[in-house]
Amino acid sequence: MVRSFHDGNLVAYEVDCETRRIRLVIRPEGEAARQSVMFTGVQGYHFQHDAFGNIIFALEEVAVDTILAEHAGQIAETDRMAGRPGAWSEDPTTAAQALAAQGVRGFVLSASFGLSGWILAGDVVVTAA
Repeated sequence: MVRSFHDGNLVAYEVDCETRRIRLVIRPEGEAARQSVMFTGVQGYHFQHDAFGNIIFALEEVAVDTILAEHAGQIAETDRMAGRPGAWSEDPTTAAQALAAQGVRGFVLSASFGLSGWILAGDVVVTAA
């Protein structure tokens, strides 16, 4: 489970394709110190609506099949336009089982303002930034 970052500011994010990591830097509401949220073993993600002043509504873990069901069209279109994010996306009917076999978890970033999206990753760790 990821701690609540409700009303926190998303200060920065970084996608490292080579190591399959995504890092979010968040300044929680009412705190001066930043937190680093590191997702490792990333198998897929999608972010949209970066507003260069993003305010988080929630960052929460959800079932992988929820992400796959809600974003099936988007995943298929990405596959068609840019190539597969992983072998798991080849067959939508077996994607959840393939990801589960790898220990992949689902995460959704929702925004009060700005950046939102989802991440499929093996693990997440929150530390001081």
